[in-house]
Amino acid sequence: MFNPKMILVPTDFSECDGGCSKMAFKKAVSLSRQFGSEIIFMHVITEDLYRKPMFFLDDTKIEEIIDKMKEAAYEQLKSIVDECASDIVTRCKIKIRTGKPAIEILKEAEETKTDLIVIATRGLSDIQSAIFGSTTDKVIRHAKCSVLVSRKQNYNN
Repeated sequence: MFNPKMILVPTDFSECDGGCSKMAFKKAVSLSRQFGSEIIFMHVITEDLYRKPMFFLDDTKIEEIIDKMKEAAYEQLKSIVDECASDIVTRCKIKIRTGKPAIEILKEAEETKTDLIVIATRGLSDIQSAIFGSTTDKVIRHAKCSVLVSRKQNYNN
């Protein structure tokens, strides 16, 4: 029987018309309640955001921007934990990484011996996804653990 001890929930905070990320959070929390799993809520600050040509900023200013982005992401994840997982907060961790999202998600999964990644179907970059493949697709193809892909439920069909 599958009994995940560690669940990783990466997010880019997208809502794809009303709740892809939120559904992933809720599913992960439900599984954690069922199995007593630990959960890592994670956000990756994309390299593209801080590697763009910023000739008018020195390295110190760029580091300050990255630090502010990390603080904002941490606060968003903390808010999610408070909203969705207040009863299991002691089993929840928050991680912020920088880099390419799929690579960082896979690294985190390996480093923490994650049993299950719960990830939303679609993130922020639809055009890039069509050209390069989505972060979700890359995680599914390369993860060494199970991956649960969460979709926004649509009852109108």
